[in-house]
Amino acid sequence: MASKVFVSGCFDLLHSGHAAFLKTAARFGDVYVGVGRDETVAGLKRKPPVNNEAERLFMVKSLRYVKDAFLNSGTGVLDFAAELTQLRPDVFVVNEDGHTPEKAALCARLGIEYRVLQREPEPGLMSRSSTVLRSCGGALPYRAELGGGWLDQPFISRLQPGYVVCAQLVPDPAFAQKCGGLATSTRAYLQRLQAAGLNRMAPEALAELTFRYENGVDMEDHPISGAQDALGLCIPGVSLQYYDGGYWPRELRSITDEANLRFLEEHLSLYQLPPRRADFDPLRGHAPRQDSLRKLASSAELCVKAVECGSETALSGSFTLCRAAQGEMFPAMFPAHVMREVERLTAAGRFKNWKFTGSGGGGWLLLLDAVNLPGTVPIKISACNPVADAV
Repeated sequence: MASKVFVSGCFDLLHSGHAAFLKTAARFGDVYVGVGRDETVAGLKRKPPVNNEAERLFMVKSLRYVKDAFLNSGTGVLDFAAELTQLRPDVFVVNEDGHTPEKAALCARLGIEYRVLQREPEPGLMSRSSTVLRSCGGALPYRAELGGGWLDQPFISRLQPGYVVCAQLVPDPAFAQKCGGLATSTRAYLQRLQAAGLNRMAPEALAELTFRYENGVDMEDHPISGAQDALGLCIPGVSLQYYDGGYWPRELRSITDEANLRFLEEHLSLYQLPPRRADFDPLRGHAPRQDSLRKLASSAELCVKAVECGSETALSGSFTLCRAAQGEMFPAMFPAHVMREVERLTAAGRFKNWKFTGSGGGGWLLLLDAVNLPGTVPIKISACNPVADAV
């Protein structure tokens, strides 16, 4: 009699990576798959699946590597516990992204061999994941500035070079409200280029075209909008833009590793503040002091470290430093009516730290580890190039 192998997962947006994983699992015996119900998937992923549970079950059962499949009856990370106990497989197989200590402990209690497989694509095929595929379709993205804001302006980076860190956000219906902070003005120029069929080019080239189009001047002149908005909208994942006195970054790279992006998604959300007032001017009364400039650059370096190392402590420290530096240099970013709302939220104690995304004055607030706070929008970060694919 063949050994029984158990696998559990969401299996949304079924792709070649799923098939390759199940093919490898089948080497250990007959594969039985527990598919997460819609409610469970929505709870774990913080959004409903693209395909409902009936569709996902049908597709998994149709694969030739699968002996049988069924819907899990439980909830949460161990939604399959009852099915695992009843089936009593010889082996429980997970991929490296799906491994958790709770799963390993459950198998140990039941005397089931627990195997963790590396994510390996079928030879000759590209690596695939549902997270990446989900972020590749649909409308144009938005931009959230995570750290270093203002360093893309030459009058700042000539005095103190440093990074601006931006995340390319998957659209959410809430973002359509024009309250500021997510590069909606620059996004409008990008939409016009898209409508003209000019969006199908390399991300950095498209960002430069958008930057020039919005400002209507050559790089050597004095555009109003910094380059971080165009780059943040066009560069997938998290863009690390290093400025040292020019309108365009001297160094540009991006982070698209799924683990890094998932870390940010698990800890960050957005909260809508009152919209910016018509007379809002973030430069009013600005004073670029050298000690504050160094603080701003340090906050950006700490943000880069947080993204690369998955450090919540570094991310919180970056928020605190950035907020302090911007408050010292650009007091108009923190108008009284907005700060009253921020202070009300802070008093409720439902998040660990905060910062403005963009130039403040209202718009969207970036929150660290918000818990049960009505009105928050979890962020999802694009890991591919949705701009060229947007329709």
